[in-house]
Amino acid sequence: MALNISALLMALLLLSSLDFDTEHMVGATSVRERCECDKVVDFVPWRRIMDFTVTDKGPLCKHIQTVLHLKNKKHVCLNPESSQGQRLQKCWKRSQKNPGRKGECLRLKHGRSKKRTETL
Repeated sequence: MALNISALLMALLLLSSLDFDTEHMVGATSVRERCECDKVVDFVPWRRIMDFTVTDKGPLCKHIQTVLHLKNKKHVCLNPESSQGQRLQKCWKRSQKNPGRKGECLRLKHGRSKKRTETL
């Protein structure tokens, strides 16, 4: 009888020492239930974009989603078929190999024009 009580007390002590952090457990198990982008735009001026994320197709959303995080704290979905959307997706794929280079995707690429030199 004394052995059963001590075993029970030991089990209770062990269970009480465990930290059940349900808040973090719920956050870890939450899953996107649908597509994030209902409406899309074809173009956003580059200077307004602070960051972006690309989400590939998956079981819950059949579309590639490009979410732009703007400098005014708003989020806009970019049409993945637009030229800007295609460019960001291509750059996103390259940056997955080297995440530190993701910022290069948002730098404006100015056309390389040669300066005209006049000869007299």
